[in-house]
Amino acid sequence: MKKFKKIIQKLHLWLGMVSGVIIFIIAITGCVYVFSEDITSILYKDRQTVNIPKNQQKIPVSTLLNTAKKAIGNTYPCKRILIPTEPGKSVRFVFEEINKEGFLYPNYMQFYKTVYVNPYTGKVALVENTKWEFFNVIFWIHITLFLGYNAVSHTIIVGSLWIFVFMLISGLVLWWPTKKQRKQSFRFRWKRTTRWRRKNYDLHNILGFYVLAIAITMSLTGLLYASESFNTSVKWLANGGKLITESNLPVSKATKASVSPLDDALEQTKKLAATSEYFLIKLPRNSEAPLVIRSYINKTLNYNRVVYYYDQTTAELKFTEFFSTKNNGDKVQALNYDIHVGTIGGLPTQLLWFFTSLIIASLPITGFLIWYGKRKRKNNV
Repeated sequence: MKKFKKIIQKLHLWLGMVSGVIIFIIAITGCVYVFSEDITSILYKDRQTVNIPKNQQKIPVSTLLNTAKKAIGNTYPCKRILIPTEPGKSVRFVFEEINKEGFLYPNYMQFYKTVYVNPYTGKVALVENTKWEFFNVIFWIHITLFLGYNAVSHTIIVGSLWIFVFMLISGLVLWWPTKKQRKQSFRFRWKRTTRWRRKNYDLHNILGFYVLAIAITMSLTGLLYASESFNTSVKWLANGGKLITESNLPVSKATKASVSPLDDALEQTKKLAATSEYFLIKLPRNSEAPLVIRSYINKTLNYNRVVYYYDQTTAELKFTEFFSTKNNGDKVQALNYDIHVGTIGGLPTQLLWFFTSLIIASLPITGFLIWYGKRKRKNNV
């Protein structure tokens, strides 16, 4: 048993040295990002909120889209439109151009701007350079280390997350106390005379033990995004050993093209989803793709949505997707974001995820200090 623990200890040490900096970056950016929506709703209130003129109806979204296009010079494609249902909120138009071959985020993300438009007057409230918006930069550091989506960032992120999962499990093995050690393994027993090395050791071991379950959950949900093979495996397991592929949307039956498919599709969605807090429109990426409108019932829960697929020419509703009708694999996928960022249980889980991320970020530091302290003592002997 002692020999086994020594091997685990060596692996825990050197794998921690290899992945420590990466885990720190991922954890600290995740910690910052947990309350990004709450913070931006306060900091960016001037661009997200507009005055409501008396007796004035909202302008059709297709007209607002043309205004947004003119605001950035009709150069780049609009990918998404976010429409809050709450009165007095601006409509957001996201324009984005990606260079998949670009290495490093500035080269990968060629263009990324959000145009905020007053839906009552049609005036542009702000053109935001989202490419360099603080929380967006934090997000891209978190998911790609600011390298952009490529084989390098994918390998580093996925490899570091798997190492971290091993570190958590091996850490539990190393922490597991004997009868004599139990009193000191679950809570801090510091005195005025307690040395910093002991305090640092306790911070690494005791805090690491208490965040273990959430830290593993964060890591595995992160891998569900980062690793395609892990994603496929989880869905396969959730579906009882079956690999279910996406089926094609039904062929449109309508023969007459709509004058304004975007407006018609949105009006249909408003009637079908009257209790929505906001709509997210994904504009067709090519001539065959559908017009997709997501209806979010709750601002903080990503999974709690209904997705409507429309023919981009006729605005005919082709398919409606509910969470309850998804297969088990797709349900896991839908729940993954809310679990990963901690919004699944509202404010209590957000706070728990925030402090867990902070503790995870501290583990490579306290771990390094444990190693450095032992090394220094050996050199002084």
